[in-house]
Amino acid sequence: MNALKLIASCISLMVTTHVFAQPTEDAHNAGKIYATAWGMTLAEDGAGFYNDLARLVLGTLDGAPQYDIVPYRRANRIFAQDESSCHYPSTLNYMAATGIVDDTSDLIESYFMIRSVAHIFSRYDTPPVSRKSGVSEKVIAYPMGAEVPKLLDGFGASFIPVNDEKGKAELLISGRVELMIAYMPDVLFVFRELGKPLPPYDPTFTINDDNIAIVCHRTPGNEAMLARVNARIATLRESGALAAFLSENGIDPTYYLGPLERKTLGH
Repeated sequence: MNALKLIASCISLMVTTHVFAQPTEDAHNAGKIYATAWGMTLAEDGAGFYNDLARLVLGTLDGAPQYDIVPYRRANRIFAQDESSCHYPSTLNYMAATGIVDDTSDLIESYFMIRSVAHIFSRYDTPPVSRKSGVSEKVIAYPMGAEVPKLLDGFGASFIPVNDEKGKAELLISGRVELMIAYMPDVLFVFRELGKPLPPYDPTFTINDDNIAIVCHRTPGNEAMLARVNARIATLRESGALAAFLSENGIDPTYYLGPLERKTLGH
């Protein structure tokens, strides 16, 4: 049985590589896309919603770049050091906020695929938080690398960074933390997998409203590749294929399909 699982895992990885990386001459002009594995929605074996989203966008792209799924912190380090590379899921706003690179002026981003919205989730036995002051003196689990401590600075909260989505949810469910910061739609998949309802949260209150895109160091190859990515995203939007993909995953496209681009950084 273990041998069969190993074979299945290898096949899955082989399929992922072939779907994302077409060995064309043009592909060599674009840098690798480093996808930040952080749990079940972007798993190292190619499973998860964000890998599926990347497959939808990149799978039929002419001259698709190589797509490498790497543990979150290592992917960030590689992207900072490799000035021909790309980073996914990402935005220029995220890069500026997290400091993964010292200077963001020479980075470029694709059109946005979907929105990514951070909410504050409470334990099941407590009311939702509806303002930043509601985190005062609380113990909060949040996604490692996110700008949460800066966004909620000044309220005396304690922050626990967690690099696994299920692990973060289980900290809240077990009562080991009082609050959890999580991004929608990611958290929907996590609690479905755990067989639990979403914890209390105020859907009208968000601490960060960002997007999902590909960010690259500016090179001629990356500029050409992102132009093709943008054309593909626009086609998926106009045809309704992206909306259908979201609906199939239980996500409301009318909420998560926002503007294709943002002219300035900021929340």
